Amino acid sequence: MNMISSVLQISDEYNMIIQTLYILLFIVLIFFGQRIQFHLSLLEVGSILKQLLFLRNTAINQTLNELKKYSQDETTVEKKFNRLINSFMILPEAMDPSGIVKKVEHIVDTRETRFLDDVKRIVNKENIEEAKIRNLSNMVEAAMALNIIYKIVQHYYLLAKKTKNFFVMAQLQMIVPLIFNEAKSYLQAITAFKLGTPIGDSIGPLIAHKFVFNDETKIIEEKKEFVKDTTLYIVEKNGRTFYVIKASGPGGNVGKPGEAIRKIINSLKKEKKRISGVIMIDAALKLEGEKTGEVAEGVGAAIGGIGVEKFKIEEITTKNKIPLYAIIIKQSLAEAITTMKKEIAQSVNDVISRIERLAREELKEGVIILAGIGNTIGVP
Repeated sequence: MNMISSVLQISDEYNMIIQTLYILLFIVLIFFGQRIQFHLSLLEVGSILKQLLFLRNTAINQTLNELKKYSQDETTVEKKFNRLINSFMILPEAMDPSGIVKKVEHIVDTRETRFLDDVKRIVNKENIEEAKIRNLSNMVEAAMALNIIYKIVQHYYLLAKKTKNFFVMAQLQMIVPLIFNEAKSYLQAITAFKLGTPIGDSIGPLIAHKFVFNDETKIIEEKKEFVKDTTLYIVEKNGRTFYVIKASGPGGNVGKPGEAIRKIINSLKKEKKRISGVIMIDAALKLEGEKTGEVAEGVGAAIGGIGVEKFKIEEITTKNKIPLYAIIIKQSLAEAITTMKKEIAQSVNDVISRIERLAREELKEGVIILAGIGNTIGVP
């Protein structure tokens, strides 16, 4: 009996200790829980920030090494590269929106011209192909993107750490894994640009190229540099006339499809030729769960970027009441900026058959303008 009483007494003592510990833990979590969570978040984000630094440094080193291969003076490459990678562009004031598109276009054109000229000054060996210079400039831009991503994440990390702001750190903790995946994509893009291989975003120009160069198509005329960095092909297929435009390849280049479409429409109007419609082909970001390379049709200007070229296309087609059709090939951001996947490349025949169906069923009379939108790296 005494033994049972002793066991019960020990059990009660254990229960008291456990209850006391629970109460103490509860009090600690009430008063210090947010601080503990803050430091755990700090460790997690700090770890990812170190990985981002590694990705950024890897991208910068790969780009620098590639630039040095084509430079006569390797000692000045790093200094010029650092100046270039920290350059920036200030968009014009939009408080008064009148004429804002022309202002944006002017700033963007100035930036692109200066950027390419800076790359040419770094790459100063003779007999370097224009396509290689374009690819090198794409490598620099990918390294710039990684540099900016790292700096922004570092800014908010240090700000949260300095002010001990739990809510800033919590938001950063939630979004930083997505940012890290995007950063890895840019590092993979460096390799694609270095090798000059077509990327996922090249699917539009690739389809335009395949549409023009096949046994069923008769090429009437080819106009290199129809507008800046953009090529025009006038072809006949299945008894119809197509004006096909794409960025001039095979260097990494997106051209000026908006300016090209506007120039074509104005030219055809002067010749009093009927325009059936404009068909635009471009890569588009897929939703999670959608298949890579899936093709979809719609209407509107299928083109990304800052919006200048899209505005030109919408303005000229609206003014002349020209139907605007879009065909998109779905892919993720990582797939869009890295070497083209097999599933994306296999969409070419499907898209071409859709173009032929649109020409046959919906755009029955007149000239058709076909625009392959995207970075034409690796596509002639």
